[in-house]
Amino acid sequence: MEATRRQFLQAMAGTASASALAPVSALAKMRSEEPAAGRRRIILDTDTATDDAAAILLAMKAPTIKVEAITIVVGNVEFDQEAKNALYTLQVSGNAHKVPVFLGSSRPLLRPIHGDATYVHGKDGMSNSFFPDPEQKPEEEWAVDAMIRLIEAHPHEITIVAIGALTNVALLLLRKPSIAPLIQGITFMGGTYKFYGNVTPVATYNIWVDPEAAKIVFHSGVPITTVGFDVSVHSSIFTDADYERVAKLGTPLAKFFTEINKVRRVYCKEHQKMNGSNHPDAITTAIVIDPTIAMELLPRYCDVETQGELTRGAMLIDELGTMKQPPNVTVCAAADEKKFKEMMFRALS
Repeated sequence: MEATRRQFLQAMAGTASASALAPVSALAKMRSEEPAAGRRRIILDTDTATDDAAAILLAMKAPTIKVEAITIVVGNVEFDQEAKNALYTLQVSGNAHKVPVFLGSSRPLLRPIHGDATYVHGKDGMSNSFFPDPEQKPEEEWAVDAMIRLIEAHPHEITIVAIGALTNVALLLLRKPSIAPLIQGITFMGGTYKFYGNVTPVATYNIWVDPEAAKIVFHSGVPITTVGFDVSVHSSIFTDADYERVAKLGTPLAKFFTEINKVRRVYCKEHQKMNGSNHPDAITTAIVIDPTIAMELLPRYCDVETQGELTRGAMLIDELGTMKQPPNVTVCAAADEKKFKEMMFRALS
């Protein structure tokens, strides 16, 4: 790991030149192309708690994508618990032993472990449900090595759907820089567009956890699409009426969804001024499944603040081009709430 950290510092010094080509977002391409005959391949990189579990359910039910692997990254709750949550969600959805789960980095690249978000997700990340241990166990192969192996086996075909911190993705790019052109794209849940943060006034959780990792990824040259906290607030909130509709479905998955969101529903209402629970990871994954859910995609130059006393983890979007850099990120600025919710209802039924 110390060698990897030295490589990280060297990479940080060269990030400014890495984004010179201004790649077109893979998601933007998907929206303008006819669906491929086969399903698109994804790696779902997750710090599995309540909303990540909903994202896994969507991904496993989707006819348009194939989940090649689930990789676990530092984030919402205790690391081993995140893995258990992912594995149990696969089991509940009827997919135990069908998708491998790999353990990645249990800490940020350079910083000490930040704590967790149990105040949003409950002590176990699943609203204090404390489900039994899953039947399936994590694979022995390290997540980063598995990601390299899969991307090399399917060049230009795999999209990384990153719904946690970007630590695993940054390590992938540091461990094998030549792999960047082989990645079809990265769709990342993080940042905001003309909105506020959810962990500080300006930063969102997934970048704040490991801003150095985000900076590497944003400057890697890989086509990146971000789906921000703002999109989730505007277009993914499940109100009490939505939960009533979920309850009427009466399925095991509907009951699972309601159970794991008990703590989140209360937190979002009492602390985030919402009229229900928002689902940023789920809507990010939904956009990969059906790119037409993304209603507004904006190519922008983006960077990440790593040093600011008050602004650590802020995603800076150069809206007016003052930094005179070509776009390196496609920012999703609006999404179709109705399409997202209907997809969620179908998955739960």
